[in-house]
Amino acid sequence: MAIGTCAALGVAQQPFDGQYASWQTGGAGAGAIPATSTALYGDYPPASINGLTPGANQALLPTYTSTSAIPTLPPPTLSPSPTVSTGNGWYDSADTGLAPTQVQGCSYPSAWDAVSSAMPTALCPPGATPVGGSTTHVTTPVPLATAR
Repeated sequence: MAIGTCAALGVAQQPFDGQYASWQTGGAGAGAIPATSTALYGDYPPASINGLTPGANQALLPTYTSTSAIPTLPPPTLSPSPTVSTGNGWYDSADTGLAPTQVQGCSYPSAWDAVSSAMPTALCPPGATPVGGSTTHVTTPVPLATAR
């Protein structure tokens, strides 16, 4: 079914030659965001979020902190038991970074549909520094006004 789709969309075929650019494998340019991309898509966190009430203080949006264990799914139980290792649910044992989780004591809107959620009127937890400032936890804005 996919044969001819790219051509129908006006996209010329560019077969992969097996060579990755340096930035694609962690070399020169890796992690750099080209100014053209920033100009096209904006910065993160965004300066504004579409759908917020006019005049709403975006710095008050709920945040997450990267202090949770990485959630993993157990491998399947196979019967009869195979002679291969099924692993433990996490491929990269060197990846020990913590996962984002909700900040204790704060309330959060539905993660799946926050379109009608009320905008917070104070930072949570009390005394926290707004996103982009110095804080004791890593913060990531949670878009309240966009459907997921």
